[in-house]
Amino acid sequence: MPTLSLASFKKIYSKSKLKFLELSFLSLFLAFLPSFEAPKNIFLAGYLIVALYRQSQTPSLKWGIWDWIFLSLIASSFLSALFPAVPGFNEWKGFRGMLLWVTFGWTIFRSDYDLNEKKYLFIFAILMTIPPLLWGLIESLVLHTKEALQLHSVGHVNHSAIYLCMMAGASLALLLSQLQTLKKQHIFKITLLFILLLSGVIISQSRGAFGIVFLLVFALFLLSRLTTKIKAISLTLLTIFLISIVFIKPVPVIEKQILNQNNHDTLSQRDKVWRAAFEVARLHPLLGIGSGNWNHIKIDQIKSSVESRGETFNPEAFAMQYHHPHNIYLSNLVDRGILGFIIFLNFMLIWLITLINSYKKFNQDPKAILFIMGSFSAWTTIFGIGLVNTTFHHENALLALFFLSLHLNYLRQKNQLKLFS
Repeated sequence: MPTLSLASFKKIYSKSKLKFLELSFLSLFLAFLPSFEAPKNIFLAGYLIVALYRQSQTPSLKWGIWDWIFLSLIASSFLSALFPAVPGFNEWKGFRGMLLWVTFGWTIFRSDYDLNEKKYLFIFAILMTIPPLLWGLIESLVLHTKEALQLHSVGHVNHSAIYLCMMAGASLALLLSQLQTLKKQHIFKITLLFILLLSGVIISQSRGAFGIVFLLVFALFLLSRLTTKIKAISLTLLTIFLISIVFIKPVPVIEKQILNQNNHDTLSQRDKVWRAAFEVARLHPLLGIGSGNWNHIKIDQIKSSVESRGETFNPEAFAMQYHHPHNIYLSNLVDRGILGFIIFLNFMLIWLITLINSYKKFNQDPKAILFIMGSFSAWTTIFGIGLVNTTFHHENALLALFFLSLHLNYLRQKNQLKLFS
Protein backbone atom coordinates (compact mmCIF):
# COMPACT_ATOMS: atom_id res chain seq x y z
CA MET A 1 0.00 0.00 0.00
CA PRO A 2 1.47 3.44 -0.90
CA THR A 3 2.30 5.46 2.19
CA LEU A 4 3.88 8.90 2.44
CA SER A 5 5.07 10.59 5.61
CA LEU A 6 4.64 14.35 5.96
CA ALA A 7 8.40 14.85 5.65
CA SER A 8 8.67 12.81 2.45
CA PHE A 9 5.53 14.50 1.08
CA LYS A 10 7.09 17.95 1.53
CA LYS A 11 10.35 16.76 0.02
CA ILE A 12 8.64 15.37 -3.07
CA TYR A 13 6.35 18.31 -3.83
CA SER A 14 8.21 21.34 -2.48
CA LYS A 15 9.94 21.75 -5.85
CA SER A 16 6.92 20.68 -7.89
CA LYS A 17 4.00 22.74 -6.65
CA LEU A 18 2.19 22.59 -9.98
CA LYS A 19 2.31 18.81 -9.91
CA PHE A 20 0.88 18.88 -6.39
CA LEU A 21 -1.90 21.19 -7.62
CA GLU A 22 -2.56 18.87 -10.57
CA LEU A 23 -2.83 15.80 -8.35
CA SER A 24 -5.03 17.72 -5.92
CA PHE A 25 -7.47 18.67 -8.70
CA LEU A 26 -7.45 15.09 -9.99
CA SER A 27 -8.07 13.69 -6.51
CA LEU A 28 -10.96 16.08 -5.89
CA PHE A 29 -12.42 15.20 -9.27
CA LEU A 30 -12.27 11.48 -8.43
CA ALA A 31 -13.83 12.19 -5.04
CA PHE A 32 -16.85 13.93 -6.58
CA LEU A 33 -17.12 11.84 -9.79
CA PRO A 34 -19.88 9.53 -8.45
CA SER A 35 -21.31 12.06 -5.99
CA PHE A 36 -21.90 15.66 -7.10
CA GLU A 37 -22.15 17.14 -10.58
CA ALA A 38 -20.97 20.76 -10.16
CA PRO A 39 -17.81 20.13 -8.06
CA LYS A 40 -16.89 17.24 -10.35
CA ASN A 41 -16.95 19.47 -13.43
CA ILE A 42 -15.06 22.30 -11.71
CA PHE A 43 -12.25 20.03 -10.50
CA LEU A 44 -12.05 18.24 -13.85
CA ALA A 45 -11.58 21.58 -15.59
CA GLY A 46 -8.94 22.58 -13.04
CA TYR A 47 -7.11 19.29 -13.52
CA LEU A 48 -7.08 19.54 -17.32
CA ILE A 49 -5.88 23.16 -17.31
CA VAL A 50 -2.98 22.47 -14.95
CA ALA A 51 -2.07 19.10 -16.47
CA LEU A 52 -2.08 20.37 -20.05
CA TYR A 53 -0.02 23.40 -19.04
CA ARG A 54 2.55 21.22 -17.24
CA GLN A 55 2.81 18.87 -20.20
CA SER A 56 3.30 21.81 -22.56
CA GLN A 57 6.31 22.88 -20.49
CA THR A 58 8.06 19.51 -20.68
CA PRO A 59 9.81 17.87 -23.65
CA SER A 60 7.19 16.42 -25.98
CA LEU A 61 6.74 12.66 -25.80
CA LYS A 62 7.05 10.43 -28.82
CA TRP A 63 3.72 10.11 -30.67
CA GLY A 64 2.47 6.50 -30.60
CA ILE A 65 -0.41 4.23 -31.54
CA TRP A 66 -2.51 5.23 -28.54
CA ASP A 67 -2.20 8.92 -29.39
CA TRP A 68 -3.67 8.13 -32.80
CA ILE A 69 -6.47 6.09 -31.21
CA PHE A 70 -7.42 8.90 -28.82
CA LEU A 71 -7.29 11.42 -31.67
CA SER A 72 -9.44 9.21 -33.92
CA LEU A 73 -12.19 8.98 -31.27
CA ILE A 74 -12.31 12.76 -31.07
CA ALA A 75 -12.11 13.22 -34.86
CA SER A 76 -14.98 10.83 -35.63
CA SER A 77 -17.20 12.59 -33.10
CA PHE A 78 -16.23 15.96 -34.58
CA LEU A 79 -17.14 14.85 -38.11
CA SER A 80 -20.55 13.53 -37.02
CA ALA A 81 -21.21 16.85 -35.26
CA LEU A 82 -20.04 18.85 -38.28
CA PHE A 83 -22.17 16.86 -40.75
CA PRO A 84 -25.09 15.44 -38.74
CA ALA A 85 -27.73 13.68 -40.81
CA VAL A 86 -30.37 14.78 -38.30
CA PRO A 87 -29.46 18.26 -36.99
CA GLY A 88 -31.03 18.44 -33.56
CA PHE A 89 -28.64 20.91 -31.93
CA ASN A 90 -27.39 18.22 -29.53
CA GLU A 91 -24.61 16.99 -31.80
CA TRP A 92 -22.11 19.57 -30.53
CA LYS A 93 -22.98 18.73 -26.94
CA GLY A 94 -22.24 15.11 -27.80
CA PHE A 95 -18.93 16.10 -29.36
CA ARG A 96 -17.96 18.17 -26.31
CA GLY A 97 -18.62 15.12 -24.15
CA MET A 98 -16.37 12.88 -26.23
CA LEU A 99 -13.70 15.58 -26.41
CA LEU A 100 -13.73 15.96 -22.62
CA TRP A 101 -13.69 12.25 -21.80
CA VAL A 102 -10.93 11.36 -24.25
CA THR A 103 -8.78 14.39 -23.36
CA PHE A 104 -9.01 13.36 -19.71
CA GLY A 105 -7.74 9.85 -20.44
CA TRP A 106 -5.16 11.09 -22.94
CA THR A 107 -3.76 13.53 -20.39
CA ILE A 108 -3.34 10.83 -17.73
CA PHE A 109 -1.70 8.57 -20.31
CA ARG A 110 0.95 11.22 -21.05
CA SER A 111 1.45 12.29 -17.41
CA ASP A 112 4.66 11.86 -15.38
CA TYR A 113 3.11 10.19 -12.32
CA ASP A 114 5.38 7.75 -10.54
CA LEU A 115 4.32 4.31 -9.29
CA ASN A 116 3.22 5.46 -5.84
CA GLU A 117 1.15 8.29 -7.29
CA LYS A 118 -0.60 5.92 -9.69
CA LYS A 119 -1.31 3.43 -6.90
CA TYR A 120 -2.63 6.21 -4.70
CA LEU A 121 -4.99 7.42 -7.46
CA PHE A 122 -6.17 3.84 -8.13
CA ILE A 123 -6.99 3.20 -4.47
CA PHE A 124 -8.43 6.66 -3.85
CA ALA A 125 -10.88 6.31 -6.76
CA ILE A 126 -12.19 3.05 -5.28
CA LEU A 127 -12.55 4.47 -1.78
CA MET A 128 -14.46 7.52 -3.02
CA THR A 129 -17.21 5.22 -4.29
CA ILE A 130 -18.12 4.25 -0.72
CA PRO A 131 -19.94 7.47 0.39
CA PRO A 132 -22.36 7.66 -2.58
CA LEU A 133 -22.86 3.90 -2.47
CA LEU A 134 -23.81 3.95 1.22
CA TRP A 135 -26.13 6.91 0.65
CA GLY A 136 -27.69 5.15 -2.34
CA LEU A 137 -28.32 2.08 -0.20
CA ILE A 138 -29.96 4.22 2.48
CA GLU A 139 -32.17 5.95 -0.11
CA SER A 140 -33.32 2.68 -1.68
CA LEU A 141 -33.46 0.30 1.30
CA VAL A 142 -34.17 2.56 4.30
CA LEU A 143 -35.78 5.83 3.21
CA HIS A 144 -37.39 4.31 0.10
CA THR A 145 -36.98 7.60 -1.76
CA LYS A 146 -35.47 5.71 -4.72
CA GLU A 147 -36.94 2.61 -6.32
CA ALA A 148 -33.47 1.15 -6.95
CA LEU A 149 -29.86 1.76 -5.98
CA GLN A 150 -28.32 4.81 -7.66
CA LEU A 151 -25.06 6.69 -7.21
CA HIS A 152 -26.07 10.34 -6.86
CA SER A 153 -24.09 11.84 -9.75
CA VAL A 154 -24.05 8.74 -11.97
CA GLY A 155 -27.82 8.49 -11.99
CA HIS A 156 -29.97 5.76 -13.54
CA VAL A 157 -29.78 2.30 -11.98
CA ASN A 158 -28.14 0.75 -15.07
CA HIS A 159 -25.50 3.47 -15.30
CA SER A 160 -24.75 3.26 -11.55
CA ALA A 161 -24.43 -0.52 -11.87
CA ILE A 162 -21.89 -0.09 -14.68
CA TYR A 163 -19.82 2.20 -12.44
CA LEU A 164 -20.06 -0.23 -9.51
CA CYS A 165 -19.10 -3.16 -11.75
CA MET A 166 -15.85 -1.46 -12.73
CA MET A 167 -15.15 -0.58 -9.10
CA ALA A 168 -15.89 -4.10 -7.88
CA GLY A 169 -13.38 -5.40 -10.41
CA ALA A 170 -10.83 -2.75 -9.43
CA SER A 171 -11.16 -3.56 -5.71
CA LEU A 172 -10.67 -7.29 -6.41
CA ALA A 173 -7.70 -6.39 -8.63
CA LEU A 174 -6.18 -4.51 -5.69
CA LEU A 175 -6.72 -7.48 -3.38
CA LEU A 176 -5.43 -10.19 -5.72
CA SER A 177 -2.45 -8.27 -7.10
CA GLN A 178 -1.14 -7.09 -3.74
CA LEU A 179 -2.16 -10.09 -1.61
CA GLN A 180 1.38 -11.29 -0.89
CA THR A 181 2.53 -7.88 0.36
CA LEU A 182 -0.57 -6.77 2.27
CA LYS A 183 -0.91 -6.96 6.03
CA LYS A 184 -3.76 -9.11 7.34
CA GLN A 185 -5.76 -6.08 8.45
CA HIS A 186 -5.52 -4.58 4.97
CA ILE A 187 -6.56 -7.88 3.37
CA PHE A 188 -9.63 -7.94 5.59
CA LYS A 189 -10.56 -4.33 4.81
CA ILE A 190 -10.12 -4.68 1.05
CA THR A 191 -12.11 -7.94 1.08
CA LEU A 192 -14.97 -6.13 2.85
CA LEU A 193 -14.71 -3.32 0.31
CA PHE A 194 -14.97 -5.80 -2.56
CA ILE A 195 -17.98 -7.52 -0.95
CA LEU A 196 -19.69 -4.13 -0.49
CA LEU A 197 -19.15 -3.14 -4.13
CA LEU A 198 -20.19 -6.57 -5.42
CA SER A 199 -23.33 -6.39 -3.25
CA GLY A 200 -24.06 -2.99 -4.75
CA VAL A 201 -24.09 -4.48 -8.25
CA ILE A 202 -26.37 -7.33 -7.12
CA ILE A 203 -28.78 -4.99 -5.32
CA SER A 204 -28.86 -2.55 -8.25
CA GLN A 205 -31.14 -4.89 -10.25
CA SER A 206 -29.21 -4.37 -13.48
CA ARG A 207 -29.27 -7.74 -15.23
CA GLY A 208 -26.40 -6.92 -17.58
CA ALA A 209 -24.15 -5.77 -14.74
CA PHE A 210 -25.14 -8.81 -12.64
CA GLY A 211 -23.99 -11.23 -15.31
CA ILE A 212 -20.82 -9.38 -16.28
CA VAL A 213 -19.62 -8.73 -12.73
CA PHE A 214 -19.58 -12.46 -11.95
CA LEU A 215 -17.82 -13.25 -15.23
CA LEU A 216 -15.30 -10.54 -14.33
CA VAL A 217 -14.74 -11.92 -10.82
CA PHE A 218 -14.22 -15.45 -12.17
CA ALA A 219 -11.76 -14.13 -14.77
CA LEU A 220 -9.76 -12.09 -12.25
CA PHE A 221 -9.36 -15.09 -9.96
CA LEU A 222 -8.19 -17.24 -12.88
CA LEU A 223 -5.73 -14.56 -14.03
CA SER A 224 -4.33 -13.97 -10.54
CA ARG A 225 -1.10 -15.40 -9.08
CA LEU A 226 -2.98 -17.43 -6.48
CA THR A 227 -2.12 -21.11 -6.18
CA THR A 228 -4.29 -23.58 -8.06
CA LYS A 229 -5.69 -24.88 -4.77
CA ILE A 230 -6.75 -21.42 -3.54
CA LYS A 231 -8.24 -20.61 -6.94
CA ALA A 232 -10.26 -23.82 -6.87
CA ILE A 233 -11.58 -23.19 -3.36
CA SER A 234 -12.39 -19.53 -4.09
CA LEU A 235 -14.19 -20.27 -7.36
CA THR A 236 -16.10 -23.17 -5.79
CA LEU A 237 -17.38 -20.91 -3.01
CA LEU A 238 -18.24 -18.23 -5.55
CA THR A 239 -20.13 -20.77 -7.68
CA ILE A 240 -22.11 -21.99 -4.66
CA PHE A 241 -23.00 -18.39 -3.79
CA LEU A 242 -24.06 -17.66 -7.36
CA ILE A 243 -26.24 -20.78 -7.54
CA SER A 244 -27.88 -19.87 -4.23
CA ILE A 245 -28.87 -16.34 -5.34
CA VAL A 246 -29.99 -17.44 -8.80
CA PHE A 247 -31.78 -20.77 -8.23
CA ILE A 248 -32.30 -21.41 -4.51
CA LYS A 249 -33.35 -17.98 -3.26
CA PRO A 250 -33.41 -15.66 -6.27
CA VAL A 251 -32.42 -12.06 -5.60
CA PRO A 252 -34.69 -9.29 -6.99
CA VAL A 253 -32.68 -8.90 -10.20
CA ILE A 254 -33.29 -12.59 -11.02
CA GLU A 255 -36.97 -12.33 -10.06
CA LYS A 256 -37.21 -9.35 -12.39
CA GLN A 257 -35.81 -11.38 -15.27
CA ILE A 258 -38.12 -14.34 -14.53
CA LEU A 259 -41.11 -11.98 -14.55
CA ASN A 260 -40.02 -10.52 -17.89
CA GLN A 261 -39.65 -14.00 -19.38
CA ASN A 262 -43.12 -14.97 -18.14
CA ASN A 263 -44.44 -11.85 -19.85
CA HIS A 264 -42.62 -12.85 -23.06
CA ASP A 265 -40.34 -9.82 -22.81
CA THR A 266 -36.95 -11.39 -22.09
CA LEU A 267 -34.96 -8.40 -23.40
CA SER A 268 -37.18 -5.68 -21.88
CA GLN A 269 -38.02 -4.35 -25.36
CA ARG A 270 -34.35 -3.97 -26.24
CA ASP A 271 -34.92 -6.03 -29.37
CA LYS A 272 -37.40 -3.37 -30.52
CA VAL A 273 -34.93 -0.57 -29.74
CA TRP A 274 -32.15 -2.39 -31.59
CA ARG A 275 -34.43 -2.93 -34.59
CA ALA A 276 -35.14 0.80 -34.64
CA ALA A 277 -31.43 1.57 -34.35
CA PHE A 278 -30.63 -0.57 -37.40
CA GLU A 279 -33.26 1.30 -39.41
CA VAL A 280 -31.82 4.67 -38.36
CA ALA A 281 -28.35 3.45 -39.31
CA ARG A 282 -29.66 2.42 -42.75
CA LEU A 283 -30.95 5.96 -43.30
CA HIS A 284 -27.69 7.66 -42.35
CA PRO A 285 -24.85 5.14 -42.69
CA LEU A 286 -21.62 7.10 -43.12
CA LEU A 287 -21.37 9.69 -40.32
CA GLY A 288 -24.57 8.98 -38.40
CA ILE A 289 -27.16 11.32 -36.97
CA GLY A 290 -24.83 13.10 -34.54
CA SER A 291 -24.35 12.26 -30.87
CA GLY A 292 -27.36 13.12 -28.75
CA ASN A 293 -29.84 13.35 -31.63
CA TRP A 294 -31.54 9.97 -31.11
CA ASN A 295 -34.59 11.66 -29.56
CA HIS A 296 -35.07 13.69 -32.75
CA ILE A 297 -35.76 10.57 -34.84
CA LYS A 298 -39.46 10.18 -35.62
CA ILE A 299 -41.33 6.93 -36.09
CA ASP A 300 -42.34 8.12 -39.57
CA GLN A 301 -38.66 8.03 -40.59
CA ILE A 302 -38.46 4.42 -39.43
CA LYS A 303 -41.61 3.68 -41.40
CA SER A 304 -40.17 5.24 -44.55
CA SER A 305 -36.99 3.20 -44.20
CA VAL A 306 -38.89 -0.07 -43.86
CA GLU A 307 -41.36 0.65 -46.69
CA SER A 308 -38.58 1.80 -49.04
CA ARG A 309 -37.48 -1.84 -49.15
CA GLY A 310 -40.99 -2.99 -50.02
CA GLU A 311 -41.61 -4.41 -46.55
CA THR A 312 -44.68 -3.93 -44.35
CA PHE A 313 -44.16 -1.55 -41.44
CA ASN A 314 -45.32 -2.82 -38.05
CA PRO A 315 -45.09 -0.07 -35.38
CA GLU A 316 -45.28 -2.68 -32.61
CA ALA A 317 -41.92 -4.06 -33.74
CA PHE A 318 -40.06 -0.83 -32.90
CA ALA A 319 -39.47 1.20 -29.74
CA MET A 320 -38.30 4.82 -29.82
CA GLN A 321 -39.27 5.99 -26.33
CA TYR A 322 -35.87 5.34 -24.79
CA HIS A 323 -33.04 7.89 -24.72
CA HIS A 324 -30.48 5.69 -26.50
CA PRO A 325 -30.26 2.36 -28.37
CA HIS A 326 -29.26 0.34 -25.25
CA ASN A 327 -26.18 -1.06 -26.98
CA ILE A 328 -22.82 0.71 -27.10
CA TYR A 329 -22.02 -0.62 -30.59
CA LEU A 330 -25.36 0.40 -32.08
CA SER A 331 -25.03 3.76 -30.31
CA ASN A 332 -21.75 4.37 -32.13
CA LEU A 333 -23.20 3.18 -35.43
CA VAL A 334 -26.27 5.42 -35.10
CA ASP A 335 -24.54 8.49 -33.66
CA ARG A 336 -21.26 8.46 -35.59
CA GLY A 337 -22.00 6.19 -38.52
CA ILE A 338 -19.87 3.44 -40.01
CA LEU A 339 -16.72 5.53 -39.55
CA GLY A 340 -17.34 6.06 -35.83
CA PHE A 341 -18.40 2.43 -35.39
CA ILE A 342 -15.17 1.13 -36.94
CA ILE A 343 -13.06 3.53 -34.87
CA PHE A 344 -14.78 2.47 -31.65
CA LEU A 345 -14.34 -1.23 -32.47
CA ASN A 346 -10.68 -0.54 -33.26
CA PHE A 347 -10.35 1.22 -29.88
CA MET A 348 -11.79 -1.79 -28.04
CA LEU A 349 -9.69 -4.26 -30.06
CA ILE A 350 -6.39 -2.41 -29.53
CA TRP A 351 -7.26 -2.11 -25.82
CA LEU A 352 -7.76 -5.89 -25.67
CA ILE A 353 -4.50 -6.59 -27.52
CA THR A 354 -2.69 -4.26 -25.12
CA LEU A 355 -4.18 -6.15 -22.16
CA ILE A 356 -3.11 -9.52 -23.56
CA ASN A 357 0.44 -8.32 -24.29
CA SER A 358 0.72 -6.71 -20.86
CA TYR A 359 -0.47 -9.81 -19.05
CA LYS A 360 1.93 -12.07 -20.94
CA LYS A 361 4.88 -9.87 -20.02
CA PHE A 362 4.00 -8.72 -16.50
CA ASN A 363 1.74 -11.41 -14.99
CA GLN A 364 4.30 -12.10 -12.24
CA ASP A 365 4.82 -8.42 -11.39
CA PRO A 366 2.37 -7.26 -8.65
CA LYS A 367 3.02 -3.60 -9.46
CA ALA A 368 2.02 -4.00 -13.10
CA ILE A 369 -0.77 -6.52 -12.60
CA LEU A 370 -2.69 -4.03 -10.44
CA PHE A 371 -3.06 -1.63 -13.36
CA ILE A 372 -3.57 -4.44 -15.89
CA MET A 373 -6.41 -5.94 -13.85
CA GLY A 374 -7.96 -2.51 -13.27
CA SER A 375 -7.87 -1.85 -17.00
CA PHE A 376 -9.27 -5.33 -17.68
CA SER A 377 -12.16 -4.62 -15.31
CA ALA A 378 -12.99 -1.48 -17.26
CA TRP A 379 -12.69 -3.23 -20.64
CA THR A 380 -14.87 -6.16 -19.58
CA THR A 381 -17.53 -3.82 -18.20
CA ILE A 382 -17.63 -1.56 -21.26
CA PHE A 383 -17.49 -4.45 -23.73
CA GLY A 384 -19.80 -6.88 -21.89
CA ILE A 385 -22.53 -4.66 -20.50
CA GLY A 386 -22.23 -2.67 -23.72
CA LEU A 387 -24.07 -5.49 -25.47
CA VAL A 388 -27.26 -4.49 -23.63
CA ASN A 389 -26.64 -0.89 -22.62
CA THR A 390 -24.79 2.29 -23.55
CA THR A 391 -21.70 2.03 -21.35
CA PHE A 392 -19.15 4.51 -22.75
CA HIS A 393 -20.51 7.90 -21.75
CA HIS A 394 -20.37 10.47 -18.94
CA GLU A 395 -19.07 9.14 -15.60
CA ASN A 396 -18.58 5.61 -16.91
CA ALA A 397 -16.49 6.76 -19.87
CA LEU A 398 -14.35 8.90 -17.55
CA LEU A 399 -13.85 6.01 -15.12
CA ALA A 400 -13.05 3.50 -17.86
CA LEU A 401 -10.51 5.88 -19.42
CA PHE A 402 -9.03 6.52 -15.97
CA PHE A 403 -8.24 2.83 -15.44
CA LEU A 404 -7.11 2.36 -19.05
CA SER A 405 -4.81 5.37 -18.91
CA LEU A 406 -3.16 4.34 -15.63
CA HIS A 407 -2.39 1.03 -17.34
CA LEU A 408 -1.07 2.73 -20.49
CA ASN A 409 0.95 5.22 -18.44
CA TYR A 410 2.69 2.36 -16.65
CA LEU A 411 3.48 0.67 -19.97
CA ARG A 412 4.70 3.93 -21.54
CA GLN A 413 7.12 4.53 -18.68
CA LYS A 414 8.37 0.95 -19.13
CA ASN A 415 8.60 1.47 -22.92
CA GLN A 416 6.25 -1.49 -23.46
CA LEU A 417 3.51 -0.02 -25.65
CA LYS A 418 4.31 -1.95 -28.85
CA LEU A 419 1.33 -3.96 -30.02
CA PHE A 420 3.36 -6.48 -32.00
CA SER A 421 6.95 -7.49 -31.32
